[in-house]
Amino acid sequence: MLINYPQRAYETFKRLSPISEFNDIYRFLQNILSKISSPIERARKTHQYVDLYTNESLSNPAAKKFITCHKGCSACCHTQVSVNSDEAALLANKVIHEGHEVDLKKLYIQGNVENSGSGWFELPYEMRGCVFLDEGGGCSIYEDRPSVCRTNNAFSPPVQCETKDGIEKPVRLLNTEKADFAVIAGFRASGEAGTLPHMLWKALGEQSKPRVVTPSKKVVKKAYLKRIKKDLSKIFEV
Repeated sequence: MLINYPQRAYETFKRLSPISEFNDIYRFLQNILSKISSPIERARKTHQYVDLYTNESLSNPAAKKFITCHKGCSACCHTQVSVNSDEAALLANKVIHEGHEVDLKKLYIQGNVENSGSGWFELPYEMRGCVFLDEGGGCSIYEDRPSVCRTNNAFSPPVQCETKDGIEKPVRLLNTEKADFAVIAGFRASGEAGTLPHMLWKALGEQSKPRVVTPSKKVVKKAYLKRIKKDLSKIFEV
């Protein structure tokens, strides 16, 4: 199956795979992820190691001093983000079963672009914003954000990350080589990947199908869950 790897992580993987230290990291993670059958748990385990290795890079005092990323700066959240099918399942679970609200119309429009970069930048800027952005420009699913979002830490001024003009500019990012290997291991383990809207839309379709659910004592937003499942069932019947 074709996997659309994140470009930066894949370039790191191709460049450093011959080095035993990095190859050992990749094989170690492959072994761990291959033993996890649940896509959601596999995504969370991948994120655990992506964070571990990213935090190693962030522990450098110079990195902490010059990183320009901060809460509310959502420039990169208007670009296409690669996710694998495990990460899409994790996000779909938050929407379908945990009642996390998203703009389904916006997601549908974004998802129709599929994996086309040119098609993405034909959308109006506001329509390109991630469906998980909150009103303050923060990430509403920060703890479960995709691997790519975890490794992207910019040194460049925020204006360099802006794509309002439809052009992606060169951005200087923190070196996260070990984390990049964890990203690729996660993508390989999942078996499928693409842009977040496209993959999430597919995952929502899968998870909206009838299934046997174990009763839970946890109270969620029942009215919203009922409505979104009804909306999705209508959409996927078409």
